[in-house]
Amino acid sequence: MSNESSDAPDRRILPLRGHRVVDVARGEGLRFVLDPAGEVVVGAGALWSEGPVTAPNARPTRLDEVEEARIRQAVGASVLSAVGFGSGALRVVFSNGWHLNVKSGGPFVAASVRSGDTVIWERPSS
Repeated sequence: MSNESSDAPDRRILPLRGHRVVDVARGEGLRFVLDPAGEVVVGAGALWSEGPVTAPNARPTRLDEVEEARIRQAVGASVLSAVGFGSGALRVVFSNGWHLNVKSGGPFVAASVRSGDTVIWERPSS
């Protein structure tokens, strides 16, 4: 697995495909710890859903409203897709069907992605 991102004009495909979630830690937001070394850190206003947030029966829920057991379902899952958008949005899809999303609009939600010790994507604050 490479530490190189693939850029398009409006998005960056983040090189996390196949990384496995080994832990989830709550703090001011949520930290998904990955193996090989990496992490996805998002604020409490990020959305957690089973399936895409745009699916007809989707029930995206803010992370600060999600039960710990539901979030811990990500442990053991692999990242299928991770995309950081120029708009500030972030989408991470896990192999067990769960999706993590940070919207570009609405209240600001912090988000960053690391691969090894390198920040490979971070939501701009403005």
